[in-house]
Amino acid sequence: MNGKILIVEDDISFGTMLQKWFEKNGFSAKWCAGMVSAQESLADSTYDIVLSDLRLPDGDGIMLLSWMHERYPSVPVIIMTGYGEIQTAVSAIKLGAFDFLEKPINPSVLAEKIEAAFKDRKETENILRKHSQEKKKKEKRGGTVEGCSPLSSRMYSFINTVAPTSMAVMIIGESGTGKEHAARMIHERSQRAHGPFIAVDCGSLSIELAPSELFGHKKGSFTSAIEDKVGFFAEANGGTLFLDEVGNLPYGVQMQLLRTLQEKKIRPVGATTDLEVDVRIVTATNENLEKAIAHGRFREDLFHRLNEFMIEVPPLRSCKDDIPLYAEHFVDEANAELDKKVRFISAKVFSRLETYSWPGNLRELRNVIRRAVLFSPGDTITLESLPFLSEKSVEENKEADVSLNVSPEEEKEKIVRALEKTKGNKSRAAILLRIDRKTLYNKIRKYGL
Repeated sequence: MNGKILIVEDDISFGTMLQKWFEKNGFSAKWCAGMVSAQESLADSTYDIVLSDLRLPDGDGIMLLSWMHERYPSVPVIIMTGYGEIQTAVSAIKLGAFDFLEKPINPSVLAEKIEAAFKDRKETENILRKHSQEKKKKEKRGGTVEGCSPLSSRMYSFINTVAPTSMAVMIIGESGTGKEHAARMIHERSQRAHGPFIAVDCGSLSIELAPSELFGHKKGSFTSAIEDKVGFFAEANGGTLFLDEVGNLPYGVQMQLLRTLQEKKIRPVGATTDLEVDVRIVTATNENLEKAIAHGRFREDLFHRLNEFMIEVPPLRSCKDDIPLYAEHFVDEANAELDKKVRFISAKVFSRLETYSWPGNLRELRNVIRRAVLFSPGDTITLESLPFLSEKSVEENKEADVSLNVSPEEEKEKIVRALEKTKGNKSRAAILLRIDRKTLYNKIRKYGL
C-alpha cells in the first residue's frame, strides 16, 4: 500500500468513485459522508492524508480542518471546493490546509497533489528521524547542544584545543550567537571545571562602581560601603571569570585590570594590602577592539593580554545546517518551561527557519521557538503558530552602519539614528547596533538621550 487516506464527501456516488480510484492506484482509502463520522474514523485509526469536501451536511471542511489542527496537526488536509469557492479555499490554506482541489476533479491533478502531500509528510518524518539521531548524540555528549556545520565544528575544535590550557581566551561574534555558552564550554572542559564560573556584564559596570564590583571593597571605604564586599575576582578564585562585552569596560578601570592580570593580585577598594587570586580570564565582545584601540577607548596592552587565543562564534545565518538541531533543543526547553507537549516541527516551518537571515542569531531563534510552542494547539509547530519573520532586519543592519567603534560624537549620532529607525524600540535598536540591550541603556544614559 502507498498510504492510508480518509475521504470526507457527502455525495455518495462521487465519494465511492474517489474511494475506488485510490484503491485502484494502490492506496488504502475509507469514505465518510459527514464531519462527525470523519472525526470518529480519525479517533479510531491513523491516516496519512485527509481529503475533505468544503460543504458537508453536518458542518464543513473548515470546521473539520480546525478540529484536526488541534488534535492531528501533522496530518495533511486537502480541501475539495466547487466553482466559485476559491476564496474560501485560500482561507483554508491560511488555516493550515495543505492544498485544495477544485471540482470537477482532474485525476492527474489529484495524483499530483496527493504525491506532494505524501512527500511533505515523508520529509517531515526524515527530519524527525535525523533530529532523533542528533538528540541521541547530544545525550551521549552529556546534554550539550553542538552544531554540526563546518563553522561550528571548527569553533568546537578550537574550544577543545584551548580549554585544557591556562591561556586567556577572547570570544568574538555578533550579539545573540552564544558567546557565553562558548565560554562555559571552555570552563567545563578545563582543569578548573570544579571551580566557579562567574559571568560579568561589563556594560553594566559604571566607572564609579567597577573597581568595587571587580575587586571588592572594605567597610567604610566610601559612603555606601556599609560592609565588606567580595568582588568578582575573589568569587572566581580557582575557576573562570567571564567578562562579557569587555569593550564596554570603563577606560579608567582597564589599567587596574591589566595590573591584576600581570601580578595575579587584587586590592579591594579601601584595603592596604593585596590578595592573591588564581583566576582564568575569558572575555567576549561584539566590537572590533582594534578600532576601539585606534580611537583611544581600549588599551592595546590589555587587549594583547586578554587575546592570547581568539575564538569566533559564527552567526546563525552561516550555519543553516545547525538550525533544526537548535530548534529541537529550544522546543524541549519551551515544553518544560511552558508545560506544553509539542513533539514535532513541520517541514514547512523548517524550510522557513532555514531561509530566514536571523539577525538576532540564536537568541532570536530561541524566542521564536518559545512563542511558536506557546501558540501551538497540538503536538506540531505549523506555519500558523510561527511569528512573522521579517527579512528587512538584515538590510536595516547594513543601512545603520552598525559598528560603534567610533568617536563618542559619532557613537551618539549612530545611536540616535538607530532609535529613529526603530521608532524608539530599544531592543531592535540594540540589534541594529550589534550590542546587547543593557549596553544600549548605559550608552543612552551616558549621552543623556
